[in-house]
Amino acid sequence: MPEEKKGLSWFRLILLQVVVGCILIGICAYAFRIPVDEVHIVPPQQDSREMFAGVPMRVDVTYPGLGTISIDDPKELLKLKASFSGLLASGKQNPQSKQPRLLLTGSIAYLDQEDIPFQIETNAFRFGGEMVNSLNVSADIRKLQSTLIDKTLTSSTIGSAIETAGNEVYSLQQGELTPLPQAERASLTAQVQSAVRVIDFSRFDFLAEQPDAHYVIQLSGDGGAKKHWLHVDRFNNAYIVVFDLLDETNQRAYFKLNEAS
Repeated sequence: MPEEKKGLSWFRLILLQVVVGCILIGICAYAFRIPVDEVHIVPPQQDSREMFAGVPMRVDVTYPGLGTISIDDPKELLKLKASFSGLLASGKQNPQSKQPRLLLTGSIAYLDQEDIPFQIETNAFRFGGEMVNSLNVSADIRKLQSTLIDKTLTSSTIGSAIETAGNEVYSLQQGELTPLPQAERASLTAQVQSAVRVIDFSRFDFLAEQPDAHYVIQLSGDGGAKKHWLHVDRFNNAYIVVFDLLDETNQRAYFKLNEAS
């Protein structure tokens, strides 16, 4: 009889330990539980500044009437990313009624999210659903616009604009516009497309003089009601300077013509 009671006691002790252990496991599981198959919904009005995490893969910029160029150099992408985030962090949105003279559009692409669109004009910058146009960042907005215009005015885009049949190309002489004959237009296209971009133009002493030839490209397909003119000046049959009168930043692109052309 004593041995039976002793065995029963050991059984009760083991059973008590099992029950206590299950209770402790249940408490720990409840306190430190890890959700499974939990769905997180990102708010549609997420702050655009939160979308700057990571390194962008590409920035596309569209110039009205000239087309779209892509920027994929990592150093340039990081500079643009810093400019974008700096504007959104420092600027404010003020009432605006003036229509932009020249509106650049584009998008920034990341690996793990949708492309984020942006727009930039002389005094305003829109990124995703946010816009800034306050005076305290107006100089930075103009600087960014000038940078993107400079990236877009390439020998390829300008040459394509001259070559495109939908655009009109004129020679400006003594204040009169004369349609450029097809042969001269083809020759100008070849000259521009083979030209090399000049970065340091500080030593150019001929820019104050009248150009040897002045061409005007009437761009089409930019959706604007006003005529959009791109101007091409040729100096000494060796250099060309390209500018857009709608560009309030007065950005100019300088090229050296290929001697073979």
